[in-house]
Amino acid sequence: MPVPVTAPRRRCAAYLVVDNNTAMLVDASTRTIAPKVLAKLAEAGAELKLIVLTHYHYDHVGAADTLRDATGARVAIHRLDADALRHGGKLRVNPTRLQARILAPFITRGDKAPVIPDLEFGDDEDLQQHGGFGRSLWTPGHTAGSQCVLLPDGTVLAGDALTEGILPPHSAAGPLFAEDSDASRSSIVAIASAANGKVSVAHRGWLDPRSLKNWQHEPDPARGRDSLSWPPSQRGQPGLTQPGPSSHK
Repeated sequence: MPVPVTAPRRRCAAYLVVDNNTAMLVDASTRTIAPKVLAKLAEAGAELKLIVLTHYHYDHVGAADTLRDATGARVAIHRLDADALRHGGKLRVNPTRLQARILAPFITRGDKAPVIPDLEFGDDEDLQQHGGFGRSLWTPGHTAGSQCVLLPDGTVLAGDALTEGILPPHSAAGPLFAEDSDASRSSIVAIASAANGKVSVAHRGWLDPRSLKNWQHEPDPARGRDSLSWPPSQRGQPGLTQPGPSSHK
């Protein structure tokens, strides 16, 4: 069962997954979570082996370097987000609705510190091969290299591929920001197809799987009355592609 570790105020959760004496962290939130993660590892008597970043945005990678230095865990990201992670700099976002347009000036201030990944994932990775659990799913849209983690029990850790709506509680909403809105909607359908349990997101909490599946039939709330039954991406169907090459560094 993944345990959320939340940074103060920003409420961006990282998820710690522990099995016996081995641990995997999905997302690294901000630097302030590092002591919390280390305390939970000590409490569980577990060794952190792998840090999977769902994408390169600063509120998902902040503690990666500190935790890697403290534990020796390897940091992994999808290959399409690797350069942005490596270079750092100013965050640029594309708002999908009014709430996002209001937030955008606040989250794009300042420069993001670079993080050098140890692993660059392909579209579908067996995480056991890298010391983790389950598999990664390429779910582009929020960023080009956004990825989710599908755990063995069917839980999906979705990062920012989805957000939790306000009403009704735990309803599935699209991301506040998307580099590619069409790819994002296709990825949400892929997540709904892959999930066989709880879907947890980085901001706010978990989603009702029933509301996620409704995205295949109901209009996109960010785009009016558009249909939500989309064809696969020309690059392959997000979340359901064949394993891609990894770059191990």
